[in-house]
Amino acid sequence: MLSKKVFHAVNALVVMAGLPTGNTITTAELAAQVGLSVSYVESLLKALREHGFVRATRGPGGGYDLAHSAESMSVWSVVAALDPYQEPSDVQGDLQIDLEQAIGQSLERELQAFLSATFIADHVSEATTLSLPRKAKVWDFGFKPMAPQWRPEAPNSVFQLSQFMAEPVAVWRA
Repeated sequence: MLSKKVFHAVNALVVMAGLPTGNTITTAELAAQVGLSVSYVESLLKALREHGFVRATRGPGGGYDLAHSAESMSVWSVVAALDPYQEPSDVQGDLQIDLEQAIGQSLERELQAFLSATFIADHVSEATTLSLPRKAKVWDFGFKPMAPQWRPEAPNSVFQLSQFMAEPVAVWRA
């Protein structure tokens, strides 16, 4: 089956495909988007760059973006590049193929056909588009605003005390 590395790489490509045209993303921003460590994302991006899926731009404002359009990038091409399937060695013609092996080979062919027809762009939606980085606000971390502090009604100064005492006093009942 597919490795976690392939799943993470496809997820990173989907996030990058959601970028506005011409924008790049840094490894730190991408790591925050996919929920992985920066060092692991760097290793993923290195492998994706070596296989021609992403390109790197150096310098201020640099980062990573897709090397090709997401519509032309099949999920199977990512799988084949990062997690090449090892074909079982050919068995001699007179040996019977095990039923489990035959089913496994059939599943692998179906998986390959399905992933070859699925493209990175198929998984980009409004929900996965990347918003520009912003400063975190207090309510982003689950804090609720504090209740307003109770303040008694009283005069601000000694000079307003006579005016305050002339007003009717509210009776407190327990």
